[in-house]
Amino acid sequence: MILTKLKLENFKKYSSFEISFDLGLIGIIGKNGSGKSTIFEAILFALYGELRNKGDKEVVRNANASQKDIVSVELEFEIGESLYKIIREFRGKTLSANAKLYKNEELITTGAKEVTTAISNLTKMSKDAFMHTLFASQKELTSLSNSKPEDRKKMIRKLLGLEKIDFVEKELIEKSRELKREIDAFKEVLLSSEDITIKKENIVEQTVQKEEFLKEIDKQSLVLEELNQKVSTIKQELELFTKTKEQKQSLKARCELLTNTINSHQKTQEKLQNELNTLYTKQEELKGLQTIKQEYINLHETLKEQDKLKEYSLRKDGLLLEQKELREQYTKAKDSIKVLEFETKEHLELVEKEKELDKSIEKYKQLLTNKELDEKRVLQEIAGEEKLIADIKKKIENITTLGKESNCPTCTRPLLDEYDSVIFSLEQIVLNTQNTKIDFSKEQLANIKDEKEKLEELQKAHIKEHFEISKKINLIENKKRDLQVQKEHFEKVTQKGVKNKEELAKLEIYSYDKNLHEELLLKQKELKTKYEYILSLETMLKRVDTIKEELEASQHNQDKYNLELLQKDLEYKAINYDEVKHQEKAKEFDEVQKQKDSLVTLINDLKVKIATIEGQIKTILESLQNNETQLKKVQTKKDDLNDYEKIKINLAEFKTKLNSKVAPRISDIASNMFAQITKGKYQHIEVSNEFDFYIYDEGKKYPIERFSGGEIDLANLVLRIAISKTLSELSGANSVEFLAFDEVFGSQDDTRRMEILEAFHTIKEQYRQIFLISHEMEIKEMFERVVEV
Repeated sequence: MILTKLKLENFKKYSSFEISFDLGLIGIIGKNGSGKSTIFEAILFALYGELRNKGDKEVVRNANASQKDIVSVELEFEIGESLYKIIREFRGKTLSANAKLYKNEELITTGAKEVTTAISNLTKMSKDAFMHTLFASQKELTSLSNSKPEDRKKMIRKLLGLEKIDFVEKELIEKSRELKREIDAFKEVLLSSEDITIKKENIVEQTVQKEEFLKEIDKQSLVLEELNQKVSTIKQELELFTKTKEQKQSLKARCELLTNTINSHQKTQEKLQNELNTLYTKQEELKGLQTIKQEYINLHETLKEQDKLKEYSLRKDGLLLEQKELREQYTKAKDSIKVLEFETKEHLELVEKEKELDKSIEKYKQLLTNKELDEKRVLQEIAGEEKLIADIKKKIENITTLGKESNCPTCTRPLLDEYDSVIFSLEQIVLNTQNTKIDFSKEQLANIKDEKEKLEELQKAHIKEHFEISKKINLIENKKRDLQVQKEHFEKVTQKGVKNKEELAKLEIYSYDKNLHEELLLKQKELKTKYEYILSLETMLKRVDTIKEELEASQHNQDKYNLELLQKDLEYKAINYDEVKHQEKAKEFDEVQKQKDSLVTLINDLKVKIATIEGQIKTILESLQNNETQLKKVQTKKDDLNDYEKIKINLAEFKTKLNSKVAPRISDIASNMFAQITKGKYQHIEVSNEFDFYIYDEGKKYPIERFSGGEIDLANLVLRIAISKTLSELSGANSVEFLAFDEVFGSQDDTRRMEILEAFHTIKEQYRQIFLISHEMEIKEMFERVVEV
């Protein structure tokens, strides 16, 4: 794999960025925080859809981008003769992922997960393997030699992916222990052979007893059937007795009810006849009082006419009194209108004068505003000149303090012989400014203030006059409203007087006699008691017909009930019912029912015993079946345990073989590179099976810690490259042809840096692209190609 181009949009630090990659030794140079490492984070994200740390998804969008802006990473690379391009995007508030993979500009895969799978197949590496194989930092290089042996071993095994084997081995051991514990636990719940034999014999015994109970149930069921038939026959006979008894009791109750009803009708008829005789007597009395009734009616009509005449007389007196009051209001309103019309005649003239004063006041207000602006302008001019004088005085003071060696405040050259003339010139500027510009401005300011005071006096006089006129206008407008009210009132009084006069003319034709009216009322009072008694008699006599009808209806109903009583009495006497036989039959039914209930209880008890036996048999069978199931599970777990033990043995053999190949291969690759870099000074680097490092010097083996810092750095570098190359060989990823190192120079001096760069130049034949990331700007001249960020 060779990287060719990277394009970023809104990715972390970059809002928009594009870079093309060449072959050879390439330096990625930039200050701390400039985004150097972000370039390779973007490459990792493009290939595998993940950042270096998975939890960083929320910070992937550029800080200046909105939630609507797309985060996009586009990477182009070559494998063999084919050109590939990946486009990965985050969209929306939730940063939804999407991806596309092109081969020779043809779309071959879409979808974030699908593209990641395709890349893993192409590179034959997972994300972690890709990072461990192709990326290294200064911290990682120094850790190779500086770490404790156990920490170094863990780090290298992690780089090589061997920790996964350790994890699997640990899981196998734990799983084997768990299976052994489970097998031991099963032994405590499994049945012994003796328990199984006892349970099977118990099933045979329970089955025999169940058969005996079933035979007894059949025998007793036949007896129960006979009793059921007998109970049914006796029950039918009892129902007949009960029905006959209820029928006779019902007829007896009806006869008693009819007798009481007939007696009640007889009493009602006597009462109605007495009331009817009394009404006949009142009817004769009413005939003699008819003349008094007619006299009272005629008198009532006459009094109604007198009431109407009295009403007309009272209305006439009221209208005469109201006319008198209206004449007084008419005269008073007419005088008020005349006075108010005189007092409001100046209204229009005053309104016009008020408008003229409004214009004058507004004119003075504008003139005063202009004067205030002039005043501010002159004050600003004076302040500017005074500031200029203060600055010049400060310059004079500074020049005086420094002496003739000071610089000119205008051209900044040394004053020397011009010292006195410069000070004199500056003093003249101060004097001229004080005597001419400032004095002239102050004279202008005094004139403006005098004119402003005169304008303010004129404005106050006009405002005062305007206030007085406004008061008069308000007073006149109030009186005009009063005038309108008085006119409306005058009109109403006039209309009301005319209307009353017309009504009085109509009432003149009516005459009312008070004495006659009182005599008629007295006579009505005398006749009223007799009239009311007549009315009560008439009301009472209206019941005569009703009472006659009620009397006839009662007599008719009594005849009907007498006939029904005779019929019901004959039916009652015709029913044949024997109470003694009824009681004997009920007693016989109870005895048979008791026999039946006892037999049912016996049969139910037998059924309960059978159900209990069946439950016991079912429990025993389930126990035996469960034991069989547990035996099968135990055997399965024993089989699994044997499999795990075999896998552990094979895995241990695999680890031994792998270690015997990995360490020598790393030693071989590192030794060739180290000899080439050191120009044959050191021929061999040994990597033990425990991943301890040794360097051979003149045929003798020494620990890596014995050598100088520069030699250790070079050794760490070739060891890291050897580990990467070994990991590539193990994974089969020989198509990846680049390496990337982040800040591997550290705080090295120039000599060490040159040695490291020389090492990279030596190995670049094995890798077509080598990227070195550094913030050291001064080393950029050492690279074949440089990318500055």
